[in-house]
Formats: sequence, C-alpha cells, structure tokens
Amino acid sequence: MWKKVDIVFKLKSPLHIGYMPFKGSVVSPTRYYVPGRNLWGAITKRVTEYLCEKPKTDDYKKIGKQVMENFRFSYFYLYDGRTIYFPRYTDEGLKYGNNKEEITKSEFERRFIGSLISTAIDSNGTAKDESLHEIEFINNRFKDENGDLKDVKIAGCIWVKENAKIEDKKVIINDKGIFIGNFNAIRELILGGESKYGFGHVLLDSINRVESSNLAPFKWKNPEKIEIKSNEPIVTHLKYSKNINFKGDIELLAGRGYFDPQDPVKASDKPGKVILKPEYYLSPGTVLNVNITGRLNWDGTINKI
Repeated sequence: MWKKVDIVFKLKSPLHIGYMPFKGSVVSPTRYYVPGRNLWGAITKRVTEYLCEKPKTDDYKKIGKQVMENFRFSYFYLYDGRTIYFPRYTDEGLKYGNNKEEITKSEFERRFIGSLISTAIDSNGTAKDESLHEIEFINNRFKDENGDLKDVKIAGCIWVKENAKIEDKKVIINDKGIFIGNFNAIRELILGGESKYGFGHVLLDSINRVESSNLAPFKWKNPEKIEIKSNEPIVTHLKYSKNINFKGDIELLAGRGYFDPQDPVKASDKPGKVILKPEYYLSPGTVLNVNITGRLNWDGTINKI
C-alpha cells in the first residue's frame, strides 16, 4: 500500500532542468517541468547529508536505493495558484494548461521562461572565442493578467510506501512535510542544474491543497497500477511501444550522475561521469489513441503493464 501526498513547491530562484541542446546551438534549453528523477536525486542528497556526517559515494548509493524502494515521484509542473500547466499536443500545436486554462507554447514561454547569456573571459579580460553561451531557465516570478508579480510554483505528487523506513528511521507524513525521523526531507530542495548561478532552490509551499483531484497525476491512488485513458495527455514519459498509437513526440532519454540506480556497480566519485543507458519514451503531452494500464517507476516514468 502507498500513501499519496499532493505537494506544491515555490521557486525561490530560477530553475534549469537541462536536456540535450539542439545540434549547433549555443543555447542550453530547459525542460518546462521537473522529472521525477530530479526529485529522487534531490531528496536522496538531502537525506544522505542529514544522516551521514561526511557522506561518501557509497552512502549516496545506499540511501538512494532506499528512497527508490520507498518513494515514487510524479513529474512536477508549473503552477500559478490557479492553473497547472500540463503540456498537450493538439492539432494547433503544443499547448499548456488544464481544464481551467490553456495557452499556446509561445504564450507559456513569454510568461514563464527566461535566459541568461554568459561567456568565458581570458587572461586579458576579453571574451574567449566561441565561448558565448545562453542558458534557458524557468523564472521564479511572473506577471499575472493585472501586471502584478507573482511567485512561480510547481505542483506534483509523492507516494510513500506504507511502513517505509530510511536507515531504520520511520518515514512520517503530516501537514508540515515528509519526515525521516525528525527531519523534514522536503522542506527545501535544490533541483536541476546551474546551481553555480544560484538556480534550483525550491521551498515547500503546501501539502494536499491542490484542487485538481480529477487530473493526472493527482487522481492516481496506486502508483503500481495507473490507468491512462484514450485522448488523455500523458503527464510523464511513457516507455515507447510500437503497439501504442499516439499523437505527440518520441524522445531518447538518458541521464548521468555519480552512479546508475539500476546498476550500482557503475559508480564514480565525480559528478556526471556515469552515463545511463538511453531508451525511447513518449514525451509528456503526448495523447494516446488507446486506454492503457501502467506502473510508475522510481524516476517518474511509466511502463505499460
């Protein structure tokens, strides 16, 4: 049995969730949502550094495996306090929103996305050749329809296994957070990349206050058995199968880190040195032409069952 917790984080700083840039581009693009893998990594890091005075690679691996076994994470999507901006492929192109509001991709980017241009400086104080680089990010503030500045938030779900423990410390859920012993594992997290610019700092905003119980992923009670209806956009990456008819996009997913969660033998003391096996997935927002039943994995992706 699993207990679902609906969670909203507030962005304290801009957020960059990187993926492969376009060929020949100087832009490091950001995803417009936070994959479950990023939540798993951030919570693993936070809990490990709480439990271990001087954590080593093996400590992160051990705690990460326990988090993987006892937690499931949805993808988290931008939330303005009224609308959660899920992607959806339509005949008019990619749109963002839910049944309360839906906007075009260009309007979404105008409202929420920014960029930062940087360049390397040589010893003479001038820009190095071919060092110009642009980093795309999700802004932590946006202007509403009245022109007022508001906080950008992200909303999603975490499922915790019944009687879960991390290093013999019971996992406790209440209206203040998710606790490992007396430690609130989700009070604040660092998500994504470009932390050297101060990016990725999010703060817990609310627990179980999202009024979207009729929408995925909030309507999913059991992560081991998820029903996805025909003509309903998926809100995570779904493992590709040639037997699934769809309208949307296919993406080759990989990853890199200190270790491979599926193969703990692969490990390094240096960040990003271990590259995970790439596989094909249907992208969030893709609309299926059939009903399917799936299982939510530790990283927020879904496999058909």
